Amino acid sequence: MVSNRPWLIALAALSCACDSQADGGYLGEPLASFPGYVASAGVGRLEAAMLWQRGTPPSTDDQELATRAPVETGFPARFTLHLYQPPPAAARKTLAPGQVPYARANAGAVPYGVPVATGDAAPASGSASPYGIDSNHWIVYFPSDVPPGSLMEWWLGQALPAGFHLLRVSAMTCMSTAQLEACAADLARRGVADDGSEHPGTARSFCRAPYRLSLAPPDEELVLDLALGPGSGGACPP
Repeated sequence: MVSNRPWLIALAALSCACDSQADGGYLGEPLASFPGYVASAGVGRLEAAMLWQRGTPPSTDDQELATRAPVETGFPARFTLHLYQPPPAAARKTLAPGQVPYARANAGAVPYGVPVATGDAAPASGSASPYGIDSNHWIVYFPSDVPPGSLMEWWLGQALPAGFHLLRVSAMTCMSTAQLEACAADLARRGVADDGSEHPGTARSFCRAPYRLSLAPPDEELVLDLALGPGSGGACPP
């Protein structure tokens, strides 16, 4: 008769090893990490938060907390936000049918210890609450590679691989008629409908967006300026 005792001892040892690693709140290796700093001085004790945006770009008024991290004392006050989970389903969008899905997030600042629940929004500029948001950067996520020649490639400024990326967000200056026509023609070649209108989802609606995206350099950091609230470039006249 073969004894099961050696197997039982091995399983018990494995169980103990797993339990010891699970203790202490270990979250595993982060999927992505983003360093940054608070540009404002004398702001008191803060935490940095990563906020997944559930609304239409570039809005920041419907968001979900992804993670938060303490902000070190000193100037500049530094932090590092670690993402341990993929974006929630509510933050995953597509620019148009057939395009690669994406999710976008902003870094924000919240007073230390203040709860930030699902759906909480960072107060707008001018609010008395010491919140701030980095409106000059988005953290974006794609579950698959962005193909060349797609609407997503145009939107991002280049075809990016699957995963998390830090993007710069720049205010778009108003386009001349010639620039608008060229932009609409480019998007039409990418399969986006151009009926001459600026209805949502048409080529000219994308061209008229008040922002443009580009990949941030590898060493670029998030910047929280509490003197600035969320915002974007103003709309161009029709």
